[in-house]
Amino acid sequence: MVLTRSPIPGIFFLFTLLLAACGTGQALRPVSGEDPGADARIKARFAAWSDETPAYRVGEGDKLRILFPLTPEMNDDVVVRPDGMVTLRLGGEVMVADLTPAAASEAVARSAAGRLRDPQVVVSVQDPVSACIYVGGEVRSPGVWRMNGPMSTIAALQLASGVIETARLDKVILIRRAPDGRPMLRLVDLRALLEGKDVTDPRIFPGDILYVPRSRIAEVDLWVNQFIERVVPFQRTFNYTLGHSTTSGTGGAF
Repeated sequence: MVLTRSPIPGIFFLFTLLLAACGTGQALRPVSGEDPGADARIKARFAAWSDETPAYRVGEGDKLRILFPLTPEMNDDVVVRPDGMVTLRLGGEVMVADLTPAAASEAVARSAAGRLRDPQVVVSVQDPVSACIYVGGEVRSPGVWRMNGPMSTIAALQLASGVIETARLDKVILIRRAPDGRPMLRLVDLRALLEGKDVTDPRIFPGDILYVPRSRIAEVDLWVNQFIERVVPFQRTFNYTLGHSTTSGTGGAF
């Protein structure tokens, strides 16, 4: 698996602002959305965590193969434009950004229905150029990193050159988008993982946010507001405000 750093200008400055804003000296006490003892304000912002493998969502730069099994002469290879659209060989443009391959297949089929009778379409991702994760906090190289497939938490942190001395290893924060669009949050005990204890090392998928807090920073409610709402878009063309979600169909910050 070849992993390369995604050249996104400005993201490192934003992470620097985040770290400066969070140094309040309060103890970090984040909790997951499914924890019955969670603070009501935090619990309301996150969906219950699910270990179900998230569906890949198409993003800018992805190379797609569009197959028409009944009319193979219409088969096409396309690249998702910055506006999230693709242009079909048979004519027409289709918005595919932030769609799963199955949903993209349906969108292309609807577009092709004006030229083909009952079109059958299969869209597959040949090169997931937009598959990236966000790694921030107390790591040596915070930023946005490209990945070519699922990986472990430890492997994801290695992309950012590992953690620094001030990292709080037992409270690493992982945020992922749920199928309904809401964010999910869980904590990862990296210290226990490194000590070889029998704990789960969750797999990391494209679009995930991995944040390593300082040993003492602001409470999670403040961190969520600063890091999620003000700094990092959740995933490609999808931007959310905690508590409700909105979809932008004309490109995003990713």
